[in-house]
Amino acid sequence: MPLPVVSRPPPAPGKDYRIRPLKRGDKEPLFRLLADDGWVVPGSDQETVLSWVVQHPEMESFVAHHAASYGSVFAVLTLSHRPQLRLGGRLACIDLFAVEKGQRGKGVGTDLLAQAMRRAQALGCRRVELRLPGPRDDRHDFFEEHGFAHSGDALYVRRLNPLG
Repeated sequence: MPLPVVSRPPPAPGKDYRIRPLKRGDKEPLFRLLADDGWVVPGSDQETVLSWVVQHPEMESFVAHHAASYGSVFAVLTLSHRPQLRLGGRLACIDLFAVEKGQRGKGVGTDLLAQAMRRAQALGCRRVELRLPGPRDDRHDFFEEHGFAHSGDALYVRRLNPLG
């Protein structure tokens, strides 16, 4: 029995990229993109971490790639979601949002964020949160332009090393 033919949707008019779910085959460009943003994951851990993210039932991960090449990933957004008692519903968190420097300002960030927001709405999330570290920069402006507001919450961190 022949396999069904799966056609990929064309890019949006005027756009030379597509957005799709993160795949295991995206390992090399994904971890290069993370390293460019200051998040270095040791090579020995990359396969395990990527597997966790791709398989996790409460994670949604989207990448942007050039329309001409399925594997030429240049942007990523990961969204986790879970029930939360205080909200009386689900909470979504943007855990990772990175776009290659040469691709910024072309609309891909807006499109990735729109995809994540549609998914959060479909899941019945009552709120979407994210943390922006460091001094104010264009990331803060970007999210404020897309309806996010600074809540003034402080983040406390205790580091663990579950892989080591």
